[in-house]
Amino acid sequence: MTSVRLEHISKRFGQTTALADIDFTINSGELFFLLGPSGCGKSTLLRLIAGLHDPSKGKILFNDRDVTALGTDKRNAVMCFQSYALWPHMSVRENVRFGLAVRKQPKPEQDKRIADVLKLVQMEPYADRKPNQLSGGQQQRVALARALAVNPDCLLLDEPLSNLDAKLRHEMRSEIRRICKTAGYTTIYVTHDMKEALSVADRIAVMKDGKIAQIGTPGDLYHKPMNSFVADFVGSTNLLTGKVVGTDAGRYEIETPAGRVFGSAVNNGFLRDANVIVSIRPEQMQVARRTAAAGEAGPNRFTGKVLETTFLGEASEHVLAVNGQRLKVIAAPPLFNVPEELTVQFDPEDVVVLKE
Repeated sequence: MTSVRLEHISKRFGQTTALADIDFTINSGELFFLLGPSGCGKSTLLRLIAGLHDPSKGKILFNDRDVTALGTDKRNAVMCFQSYALWPHMSVRENVRFGLAVRKQPKPEQDKRIADVLKLVQMEPYADRKPNQLSGGQQQRVALARALAVNPDCLLLDEPLSNLDAKLRHEMRSEIRRICKTAGYTTIYVTHDMKEALSVADRIAVMKDGKIAQIGTPGDLYHKPMNSFVADFVGSTNLLTGKVVGTDAGRYEIETPAGRVFGSAVNNGFLRDANVIVSIRPEQMQVARRTAAAGEAGPNRFTGKVLETTFLGEASEHVLAVNGQRLKVIAAPPLFNVPEELTVQFDPEDVVVLKE
């Protein structure tokens, strides 16, 4: 298995800086995601790793081998494109054989390898079909099988599920993870779909404007974002500006336009009067399904007018106006008879306090 080390990689196209000082390591056998909005540089970085572009600065190492100046054929990094790029006149078996034939492997070895990878992607019954006789999900499996057949040092996936409908895309997430982890190859996967990244990745690099905003596990990025961009991009959140007015008993007391918020003061280091941003996930704001008794209104308990309600199936989403601030709340199970006002409450441990 192969680790991938990016050392201070930068890439310029004329006067435009596409990537700036990218520096991190992808571990052997890791399923690593590059996540970010369109134009953030994630596909450019994938192409640099593939050898399709040369960096303007920096080095790329596979294990301890410097591959920066090597072409794609010399570094054995195989890319699966959005379009699948299957040969329409070839059967599934012959599409998978293509890379092996180019490498001039003996035919008996080719046949064995083809059988192995078709079994891995569960496409053995379709080996003699042409691509136009397959569904989108089946074509994606064939593209993966063709890439895996050549035993790549690094498997590169460029938004492989973007051409599938929502239901099939959801089904293929777990299949891609199963296939990649079973095969054991180091896999780098580009997407702008946050749910896709959270459900499949071992680790994720969130990118913005050609730079790394944060790298971490899906859980770390979701629950411990380092800045408001990551908090807002990796899942929906409520962001409130505020000022620290107290730090008693291991908690921040923060004055926000929506009201006073209490959050955990562990490992943040903010001082009194510091300007901060508070992040609260909508699903962590619990709807109080009964009227509060006298004196029960405590910290992190807000009441607001319901502005919008959206039924999501297993839950309902509500937008509240709290002292002029819009707060999004997820209620699970869903509320069907929604009153004009809702009261919500949330735990201080679920409040993320960020630098303004």
